[in-house]
Amino acid sequence: MNFNQLAVALLALTLSFNLSAQVSVIDSLKHEIAVSESDTAKITLYIELAYESVDSAQIEAARIAYQLGKQVEDAYYKGRSEVIFGLFYTYIDLDSGMVLMSDGIKTYLNNNLTKKGASALWVKGLIYESNNNLDSAIVAHSKSFDIADTNDYFEEKGESGSALASILNVRGENVSALRYGLESLDAYQKANMKEEVGQTHNLIGIIYDQKGLYSEALDHYLQAREIAIEVDDVEEEILINNNMGVIYDNMGDSEKSLQYYSDALEKARIHDLEDSEATLLNNLSYIHLKKGDTTKGIEYLRKSLSIDMSDYYPCFESYPLEGIGTVYVNLNRLDSAEYFLNRALATAEKCEDVVVLTSVYKSLGILYTKRNQRAKGLSALKKSLEISQNSKFIVETKASLFELYRYYKSTGNSTEAMQYLERYQVLADSIYEAKNVEKATQLASEYEFRKQVALLDQDRLETEKRYTEEIEAKSKENRLVLLALVLFFLLALTLARSYFYIQKQNKKLKWLNDEKNKLMGIVAHDLRNPLNMIIGLMPLFQGISAQKKDKNLEKYVELLEISSERMRNMIDRVLDISAIENMKVNLKKEKTELSKLTHESIHNFDIIASQKEIKITDNIDKSEERFSNVDSNYLVQVIDNLLSNAIKFSQKGKPIEVSLTTKKDKHVISVKDEGPGISEEDQKILFESFKTLSSKPTAQERSTGLGLSIAYKFINAMGGEIKCHSKVGEGTTFELIFDKV
Repeated sequence: MNFNQLAVALLALTLSFNLSAQVSVIDSLKHEIAVSESDTAKITLYIELAYESVDSAQIEAARIAYQLGKQVEDAYYKGRSEVIFGLFYTYIDLDSGMVLMSDGIKTYLNNNLTKKGASALWVKGLIYESNNNLDSAIVAHSKSFDIADTNDYFEEKGESGSALASILNVRGENVSALRYGLESLDAYQKANMKEEVGQTHNLIGIIYDQKGLYSEALDHYLQAREIAIEVDDVEEEILINNNMGVIYDNMGDSEKSLQYYSDALEKARIHDLEDSEATLLNNLSYIHLKKGDTTKGIEYLRKSLSIDMSDYYPCFESYPLEGIGTVYVNLNRLDSAEYFLNRALATAEKCEDVVVLTSVYKSLGILYTKRNQRAKGLSALKKSLEISQNSKFIVETKASLFELYRYYKSTGNSTEAMQYLERYQVLADSIYEAKNVEKATQLASEYEFRKQVALLDQDRLETEKRYTEEIEAKSKENRLVLLALVLFFLLALTLARSYFYIQKQNKKLKWLNDEKNKLMGIVAHDLRNPLNMIIGLMPLFQGISAQKKDKNLEKYVELLEISSERMRNMIDRVLDISAIENMKVNLKKEKTELSKLTHESIHNFDIIASQKEIKITDNIDKSEERFSNVDSNYLVQVIDNLLSNAIKFSQKGKPIEVSLTTKKDKHVISVKDEGPGISEEDQKILFESFKTLSSKPTAQERSTGLGLSIAYKFINAMGGEIKCHSKVGEGTTFELIFDKV
């Protein structure tokens, strides 16, 4: 959880050790106790005295309050004295202190003091957390949450929900963590607790970030930072800037990540916040390591490790220890690496930190493999994969799968290697990641734009107010004229400034879109060469599998070939999109015979269609030649896409019909299926990029949402038309229309 929250809670129950004022306060309390005749008043005074005292005097004051509580009938004072004595006693004996606190909580609950009971349970959970007893902490926080939820105690519900979300997220149970985080956010909003609302936005952002949902995470981080700045919470602002650095690092923008980290580190040092400084040094080390600066990376990690975090977060040291160990593995300093990784492992296991555990086991797996201790290496890598999968950490799961592929490849076990490589490829969906990053980048840009507009609007309102006050001070006979002139001036100024900011933002958005297209093109081109090498080696693999007559090997070679071709098609589509959006399509339109081209395309899908017992009817008269000016390569891709979609969305055994007809001066290629059909709402977005329709493939086939948008752009580029005719439940017909030549 957020251990700053624990510190705040305990500070609310313990004293401020201001020694200059402490003596006079203690003397005053002792005097009030001496003259007081009421046991309930004495209980309150002894509890205050316990807060102001230290060491044995603190326990003694709480004990006297507890003894007096036994003698009174008032359940509030009795329960409070038990809870407070138990709280202070935990410093000496955790179990005994918790028994006393439990007695006080029972007293509250048995006497309908449910709000006090919920609050005490939350504090009990925080104490268990500080002692790293997370199971007991979850039980206490859950009871507190249920009581608060039943009785609409919004503050207590927010506190316990936030604590549960933090613990569950550290344990990798991010779905449950997100549920409690959102419940906590709603409760704090209803309680009008602005600072806590911001902190909870930050916590939810962390959960989304770990799930790889960058745009959702960024949305919550931006809201959290806005609130932190508004309430002047510097420590929270530093924490959020750190998290913003993490998310931009995950999105591959190291420079922006470095900017956020550096800004946060400077503020942490100015305000002497050692806990924040240690965290930021740790994160900055990873940026420098990614840039290849090993010396600086290790320097930051050692600085982070040198800061004593035991008062803030006893489990923190596992992060720099894991970082140093991993660096030493990469440098082949294996003895040093093993020392630091084992220290990180011990701390992470004690703290149940699954984020660190999955990284440590992966690094240990690589280390043992380098030492030729293959059994230990394989065991560690599989442990890393198991933890990351159970915790639904997508990035860590991909990393573990790839290391297992490399392990089996190094041992010559091609069958196992291919299995893990295919699983890695399924997760490494570059189209999805690009979409997610693009969405997050757009969100940040839109947020900055809205912020500028809001500032502009605020400036306008302040200007209007100032001028209105000036006008009121002038004579009555000139008021109307001056008012008209000022309002006209303000309107012109506002429109001009609004136009300036809008134009600036439009240029920025256009630049971002151009950069996105450039990035897609670069990535696709860079991926194409190694992929073509893999495809070029396929005949060799096929020959080896044929010689060995190994059915499993033949199967995986076939899967590898299919996966490679699928990836090449995806890369080609990315390049096609980039080219179209940049108006750089190099069409080679020439007089093309459509009958033969369409007939050949149909029979490319015979095997795929047969897997679903689908018959494709070829209604093309090949004896009649039909010519149009088209790019044959692009047209084949469009027909392939339509046939692929028809197969995906058709039930087993349903027919598909392809025809080529001539109507006046047009040739029409039709692909008709008996699938579920397309609704009118879906037809409106049918040819837009990355749109997922309500209808789903019938055999769980994959769909990126790009095919029809690409087809639409190709056909338009060739001067043709593409039309869709469909009704829900009655199938779909796509028509490609070209001029007759």
